[in-house]
Amino acid sequence: MTAETAPGRIVLIGSGEIGPSMAPLHRSLVASLPKRSTPSSLVALDGSYDFQTNRAEMGEKIAVFFRSKVGIPTTVIGLPETDRAGADLAPSALAPTIAGLNAADLIFLGPGSPSRALRRWGGTPIIEQLIARIQNGATLIASSAAAAASGRCTIPVYEIYKAGTNPVWLDGLDIIGALTGLAVAVVPHWNNNEGATHDTSRCFIGEGRLQQLERVLPDGAAILGIDEHSALTIDLGANSVTVGGKGAVTIRIPGIGETAMHSGATESLSTFVARFGAAAGAPRATIATTEAPLSVPATGAGVDVSVAVEQMIALRAAARAERRFSDADALRAAIEALGVELVDEPTGARWSLRA
Repeated sequence: MTAETAPGRIVLIGSGEIGPSMAPLHRSLVASLPKRSTPSSLVALDGSYDFQTNRAEMGEKIAVFFRSKVGIPTTVIGLPETDRAGADLAPSALAPTIAGLNAADLIFLGPGSPSRALRRWGGTPIIEQLIARIQNGATLIASSAAAAASGRCTIPVYEIYKAGTNPVWLDGLDIIGALTGLAVAVVPHWNNNEGATHDTSRCFIGEGRLQQLERVLPDGAAILGIDEHSALTIDLGANSVTVGGKGAVTIRIPGIGETAMHSGATESLSTFVARFGAAAGAPRATIATTEAPLSVPATGAGVDVSVAVEQMIALRAAARAERRFSDADALRAAIEALGVELVDEPTGARWSLRA
């Protein structure tokens, strides 16, 4: 990154990436790109859906949307030999993809299968190049399957929901971790309700299966849920985080609870990162939502709860600032359940352990 170039953005979309509800977001991303002597352009990678027989049709649909509805020149590129993992390909096979990434101001990774995205992009220079491009001012839009693949851990949705595989995590691409330091599992389609008679929320696997997966999350990791037709924009250059679209973004820390940022919410990146701090010391347990008292770590002689308390106080302060008072009350109840006396003062919350 040069001194003249500010870092770019990563945009996580829960669904509807090339639908009418997301078009205004894409147009605003294009409009806010740094001005350059050459026109802006977008490159879309097809690796997440290149196993589908309608691969070409999908690519054309994406290109037409961005060209006609967003107003930006768009090229769709992929990798050859679709029956092989990307890491198995010779470096020369990756050259056109790398060249495309270097030439684009916006990079789009979209629908398909999360595990397919990992197979095609994981272990290749593509991921390093994506990170480098963002660090040098580009915007990465990762939606649906690609959003799921972008975290530390990834849900193999097709294998669990369609083929009946027992819930298991795959190692993700960890683009978010490289850029922000956050260890998250991104769960798009968070609020999906297509099942009608069965639970298809949490990216179609349902709440029960997600709770099974949460118990085996790596230490320090948390869940980042993205509602359908909703987006989380992490702007590294502006040090800001914004939620857009129709729904919300849910931050869920195993053993602690969850909180939501609704459409229109914005905060500094440092405040957003602080929301995840309690994940480092949280036990793996069934999650309680902030609509009820939260599960909390065990206390007792020799147990240091100071890190968890400080992070929960930070979460509560953010909830109060956003007028999410039910969330703030639930967090206070969780803090007090640790045996903590919490006192609100003009300068902030003060706490001490009850005798």
